[in-house]
Amino acid sequence: MRVKEYEISEFKLDVANPRIIDTYKYQTLLTSIRDFPEMMNVRPLVVDTEMNILCGNMRYRACRELGWEQVPAIMVDLPEDKRRELIIKDNISYGEWDDDAIEQDWDTDLFNKWIGKETFDYSALDYADLSGDMDAMSSGVKKAIQIEFGLRYIEAKELEKEARIRGIYIGGVFLEALKKIK
Repeated sequence: MRVKEYEISEFKLDVANPRIIDTYKYQTLLTSIRDFPEMMNVRPLVVDTEMNILCGNMRYRACRELGWEQVPAIMVDLPEDKRRELIIKDNISYGEWDDDAIEQDWDTDLFNKWIGKETFDYSALDYADLSGDMDAMSSGVKKAIQIEFGLRYIEAKELEKEARIRGIYIGGVFLEALKKIK
């Protein structure tokens, strides 16, 4: 396998890719590629023989937005099981998971194995929870408490969705409980 330049118009986004990225992280990626375009040679897109992007959907979008005409990529011909495993393993560190896509299109036991989580780690504090109670913020970095739940990913997400529907914010519940302990 070797890196080759392809016309950006040849690529196709992989609609089955369950990874999403928030606006802030996308803007950070866009800036990174603009400021350090050589990064794309070190971390090229990975495509299948049909030019579907397996790895680098967001990098592709950023390059397209930046006006690139050619983008480096590596073409691979993998069996479906290895193709799907590559998609998950390549996306462990960045973006956010599209929970509905995972539930519908992925084996959640394999998903948890590929991301190195047999149980679901959930950040107890999220953006909606950060209010006057969180003066501990510094340099724009969110402070969070990581709590390991003994639940499978899908079970934890269902509980989290139910809490949100009821207007219960998990981080807020913990903050209130901690205040009472003082």
